[in-house]
Amino acid sequence: MKPFRVPLPIIVLAVFLAAVPTPSTAVNLTLSCLDVGSAVEACRASARRFEAASGHVVRVVAADASGRMALGRYQALFDIDSPRLDVLQFPDAWVPAMAPDLATLPEPGEGAAIPEVLDAARDAGRLVGWPHHMALTLLFLRSDLLPTDPSAWSELREALLVAPPDGTLGLAFGGAGPTLFVLFLDWVASFGPGGVEDGPQVRAALAALNDAIGTIAPPSVASTSPQEAVAAFTSGDAAALLARSTALPAVRSSPIAQDVAAVLRLRAAGAPSRTPLVVTTWFVGVSRHSSNGEAALDLARFLALKDEQRAAALDFGVPPASPSLYEEAAVAAIGPVFARIGRELGRLVPPPVARYGSAYLELSDEVAGAVRALLRGEAGEAETAALIERAVARAGRQGE
Repeated sequence: MKPFRVPLPIIVLAVFLAAVPTPSTAVNLTLSCLDVGSAVEACRASARRFEAASGHVVRVVAADASGRMALGRYQALFDIDSPRLDVLQFPDAWVPAMAPDLATLPEPGEGAAIPEVLDAARDAGRLVGWPHHMALTLLFLRSDLLPTDPSAWSELREALLVAPPDGTLGLAFGGAGPTLFVLFLDWVASFGPGGVEDGPQVRAALAALNDAIGTIAPPSVASTSPQEAVAAFTSGDAAALLARSTALPAVRSSPIAQDVAAVLRLRAAGAPSRTPLVVTTWFVGVSRHSSNGEAALDLARFLALKDEQRAAALDFGVPPASPSLYEEAAVAAIGPVFARIGRELGRLVPPPVARYGSAYLELSDEVAGAVRALLRGEAGEAETAALIERAVARAGRQGE
């Protein structure tokens, strides 16, 4: 697999800031970035460039991104109007819960983001986040064991069933972590555009998922975390890995990197060739409790610049949120995945956070719990589908 290219010098334009602060006007800022993949390393690199351009000092802290407890830590600081956070990175799923404590941001320039993705950062008409990075579901394949160009789940299944018996497992993916809901949303989307609200489509997706467990995926997936799934694949214990693109750096730096191919999520047999791809987005926003609001806004704006997103892609393999960057040869050359994302931008859809609002997190917990019960063999497909349908209907009423 092609390694990341050597970082290029990034020129920070002097026009970014109206004036470079003198030491007497410089302030200390705290930037919180999600500890997922290489996000924190990318934030630290951007922070150093911002410090050089502005004269401010930025302390970067890593924030846990593992579900409700991580969100709760942010909310605990907001509840006491803490000025300890100035700028923070957060996933689209947290927007409804965090929006009241985030400052209103100016609209970005035209073409700065996919419109549907940008809408996920709106709350009651206010924009509270600028798109920073994004993540998609990828399928990683051992090219020494499997064909690297499957187009449907059925093709992958057949290939895994006849793969050389070298002691490896089949398909690894994390069923115990907070990303299971998004993985399931994307699995359902691979059957067509109806999504989780389409009962027949959900039932078909559950049947296919249930069929995969025990044949191409081990029954232990229900208790496997995303980190454990990546480790199983990179250590050579699995022939394929279904994971979010945050796993890219770990796969690229692993001993088997030269024998790995990465493709976008497959589709179900018989589904349209261009099924939706669920994209999750990390936004940057400003705490309304910050005591350095103007400087914090400058830092958030800097992080969201195309130059900074490009640098994160080139240096750390983080997919940018700015669609125009995928037209650049340097970004497309990072690897086949980036080139494919650029060709498939029209298929990207955000999770239904805007549809369900504050009920989205509860919906994700309920659906993930129902899917795990299916994976453990504690519930059948019909029972699981009924649970999901009730959870979707309840979240829909709460989100109206």
